[in-house]
Amino acid sequence: QSLPKGSARPHAALRRALRFAASLGRYFATRDRALAARTTEDRSNFLPPLRGSTRPPSPFPAHLPASLGAFDMTPHRKRVAVIGGGISGLAAAKAFRAKGHEVVIFEQSDGLGGVWRETYPDVKTQSPKELYAFSDEPFPAGTAEWPSGDDVRAYLEAYAVKHDLVGATRLNTEVKALRRDGDAWLVTSGPTSGGAAVNELFDAVAICTGLHSKPRMPTVCGEFAGAVLHSSEVTEASLTGKNIVVVGGSKSGTDIAVAASRRTPHAVTWVRRRDVWRVPYHILGVNFKRLLYPRAQEILIPSPWRQSGLGRVVRWLIAPIVWLHFKMLETIITLQCGLARRGLIPTTNVADVVACDLPMVTDGFYEALDAGSVVAAKGEIARFEPEAVVLTGGERVACDTVVFATGWHQTADSFFAEADRSAIVGPDGLYRLHRHVVSPDVTGLGFVGANQSFATTLTSELSAEWLVRYLDGQLARQPTEDDMRRSIEDQAAWRRERPAAKAYGGRCIAPFHFRHVDELLEDLGAKLTPFNTSWLLPPDAAAISKHLESAPAYAVTDEKKDPASAVTDEKSDPLVRAVSTDENPAAPRKPLGRTVTPDL
Repeated sequence: QSLPKGSARPHAALRRALRFAASLGRYFATRDRALAARTTEDRSNFLPPLRGSTRPPSPFPAHLPASLGAFDMTPHRKRVAVIGGGISGLAAAKAFRAKGHEVVIFEQSDGLGGVWRETYPDVKTQSPKELYAFSDEPFPAGTAEWPSGDDVRAYLEAYAVKHDLVGATRLNTEVKALRRDGDAWLVTSGPTSGGAAVNELFDAVAICTGLHSKPRMPTVCGEFAGAVLHSSEVTEASLTGKNIVVVGGSKSGTDIAVAASRRTPHAVTWVRRRDVWRVPYHILGVNFKRLLYPRAQEILIPSPWRQSGLGRVVRWLIAPIVWLHFKMLETIITLQCGLARRGLIPTTNVADVVACDLPMVTDGFYEALDAGSVVAAKGEIARFEPEAVVLTGGERVACDTVVFATGWHQTADSFFAEADRSAIVGPDGLYRLHRHVVSPDVTGLGFVGANQSFATTLTSELSAEWLVRYLDGQLARQPTEDDMRRSIEDQAAWRRERPAAKAYGGRCIAPFHFRHVDELLEDLGAKLTPFNTSWLLPPDAAAISKHLESAPAYAVTDEKKDPASAVTDEKSDPLVRAVSTDENPAAPRKPLGRTVTPDL
């Protein structure tokens, strides 16, 4: 049929646009192939630059530290140290035991549950219960959509009992040092309260201390006669009837400010350095999980994964739509929360901060500001006075209690020898972990819970399963050293350009939950389909459970011997030597009661 008059011109323009897009795609694809080939073939990429070279040095060591021995990645029974008894520790212990490995959990507090063991009043999760539960164990019927601290603690304790993890746990026991001993790991531990330490050999180690294990407390000059607490130390008694200043703009800061305002007749002063975007649990009446968690949301933000040439063209084409989407979100939150009239509008773009540091709005927070029971102040504490604090703006605030909701030090690498630490954490402070789990330069060891997200329980569970299969050599896509280094550097390069992605040492995978989960499941050999989950729905724990069940099954054998028995004193076995806690565990080890070369 003949085309209507004048129709040839737009069709020709469309053809030219498509040819241009195709040429761009071919250009980017060719460049990507060249970069990949150079990365694979040029092993000098991972060596220090030659004299006179302008190429910057690689963040990776040129070779494995001499202290690292070979690791037998076969499915034989291993003795595994799990450090930490919170969500990630329980996930790791359960995964290792399910495959037949011997597990010892080291927990420095007096019970399991991690940060949920003891919580401040009125706390509840930021994630809905279906995303804060293990895939095979939903919260009990009747639990609120956002579980309280008591709900989470009871859930984790029940999970530990169900999977027989309590008997494998050493409570009130702190790991003081980790170092290689031949082809095993020497774990130095001792009572949290002080006393004799113990050295033990393990085949493998899972670091499950998460991102919230050592409180960060700022140093403030001056003398203060009242109580100074970290948010993790706040109790009902520490708030009741007190005159309180809360420092910190995070979710814990606003939680504690509101909780304190309900327990004291005094106005609570809430101090923050800057204003941040806070997401309401419901946006225009719609549950936020349906707006911010779906798979479709992930394509709106530049990701750390290498894109094809066509993918880059598509991103360029939809950039105006993405900009409009996030500006609309900012406008809705500003109007719904009354940020303008309350003087709380952030200076950042919400698209730049969509990560683990994007907090939820505390229930009753804005109402407390309007009622005057919480008073907002901007700045920091410049100095203490006996009965007051002085802010950087010069304002003096009388108080008898100061609460610092100032976060946590990232100290998951604190027990390592320097050679291992420098292999795990780069000079820029970013953790260099493939899939956020293992380092190519530190064998027989992995992290669980280093993939912080809006669905931490699910991502910890998946990384635990990934680590077990990786150490047993049973991943369907067992990575090579080159694979790991390339993936790590891609992620690190992206995080250097995105400030929000550098938080927690780069150990936050939000908002790319689906992409991260897909990678882990594909590595495990799970059966996925292109439409395994809706693009318009949040992650589905039940679907993840079915995918995990579809991964190839295997069980470990007893063909190899364990490196040592679990003992606590020299009388039980001379392999273990008690040392005083003031001895430097990183110093060269004195001869044990007998010379042993563990048969792994």
